[in-house]
Amino acid sequence: MAENQSKLANFSFPLLASNFASVFGDGVYRFGLNWFLVASYGNAQILGLLTGFGFVVYVLNDIFVGSILDRFNRKIVLLCADSLGAIGALSLSFFIDPAKPQIWILFVLTFILNVDVSYSYPATRAILPNVINKHSLASFNAWASAAFSTGQALGPLVGGLLLHLEWIDLRTFLQILGLMLLTTVLFNLAIKYFPEAKDDSGSEPFLKSLIDGFRYVQKSPKLFESMLLTIWTNFFFEGFILAMPYLIQHSYHGTATSYSTALTLAAVAGVLVSVLLARFPTFNTLESMYRDFYILGAAFIITTFFRQLWIFIILVILYGFARSAFVIKINTVRQQASSPAYLGRVFGISFFATDLFAPLITISLGYGVSIMGAWTLFVLGALLLLGMMAIKVLSKRHERKITRIS
Repeated sequence: MAENQSKLANFSFPLLASNFASVFGDGVYRFGLNWFLVASYGNAQILGLLTGFGFVVYVLNDIFVGSILDRFNRKIVLLCADSLGAIGALSLSFFIDPAKPQIWILFVLTFILNVDVSYSYPATRAILPNVINKHSLASFNAWASAAFSTGQALGPLVGGLLLHLEWIDLRTFLQILGLMLLTTVLFNLAIKYFPEAKDDSGSEPFLKSLIDGFRYVQKSPKLFESMLLTIWTNFFFEGFILAMPYLIQHSYHGTATSYSTALTLAAVAGVLVSVLLARFPTFNTLESMYRDFYILGAAFIITTFFRQLWIFIILVILYGFARSAFVIKINTVRQQASSPAYLGRVFGISFFATDLFAPLITISLGYGVSIMGAWTLFVLGALLLLGMMAIKVLSKRHERKITRIS
């Protein structure tokens, strides 16, 4: 272990650039897709169904991804996943009808792109301890999040600018995504990765490997609490992201520029918090997460009673700040609390637990946001606050139970 640490770097530009390129391409494409679908159909139902289907794809892949990452070379898994996404996006862009996108192509695209993310996202997190030394891990997580947030900022900004060009259509957005995923593959090839030697446990059956991973998480109070936090906050995050374009168009009477500006400012807030946490990594704790979400939940409830677009955009900025801070903190907690032999399964189980419940909120809000309107914010804020309180109580009880057993 110590010998392997001596080979690791304090910083990795290819890994940082990979984080930026993939999320930038996805941000441009998702912006165009979300806007075109809501504008064409007048509601978020198709978007909700696609998102819900996407999470089903996530769940099916999450069952295996942890065991695959712990069994095989994580860099190769990462390269294969992003290559699949690039080939799929570029190929299907030639068949899609920009004027009236075929629903079946959108579902095929969602399947391919979500398979890519199912493996690439946890792979980029699980690969870190074999690229960056443990003393620089917390700081690099923050810088990686800054690159991620910068991509998120520029994605909708570029998407909003592109929508002002008359010749731009959904096919163009899809081709941009494919080219950015190809760029991501090239950056991933340049990552200096030093995997640890595998022992005989790598040949155990997938089902046993998955069960062992669940038991490992269940026996660690910090990992168990991090899973509960991830499940509930992602439930909240995905609901708000899905509702946002409808709320801007119908409840706050905004435009594509308003939507682009809100997402860009949220991502800029994410960059700022990433830089702050890179400078002060001691704030990467579970306790500070609760404070962030108590403030955010209260802000959602208060904003319900003010129907000005600029107030809603401030709320989106707070959301961007809290979400980026959460990603940095939760990844650092998992990487520090997990054994390298289990890290892939820890991330895989996290995504499995998260994605298992996400279709419920995306499909429900896909239909419900047009009924509730701005009161969607009140519901989301109340659920966030109640969830944080319940998780705190459950985690304390679980920790006492584990202490008694041990």
